[in-house]
Amino acid sequence: MTDHPAARSDEDTFAVIDDALTALAARRGLWLGEDTVLIGLLASLIDQAQRCLPHAVHDARANGASWTTSPPCSPPARTRPSCASTPTRPSPTGGGRS
Repeated sequence: MTDHPAARSDEDTFAVIDDALTALAARRGLWLGEDTVLIGLLASLIDQAQRCLPHAVHDARANGASWTTSPPCSPPARTRPSCASTPTRPSPTGGGRS
């Protein structure tokens, strides 16, 4: 079994989430400049991740991973970017606030 780094939130994680938010907004024809749109998209990504996690854990355990070899969760880094630093993007459909 290979050692894996601990789960963490850092600049890479921020970039992936930012890209996912941008892609999901574009797919749904929404504008990230709306606070409620951002909240809804984040909730959608969180919901999907929560649905994927049990299956991933089951597969890892079925493949011999144990609680001591699974990547533990670590507290979030204090220097990671916050969602407040996500730039407002122009609307792909021309709607929404400016």
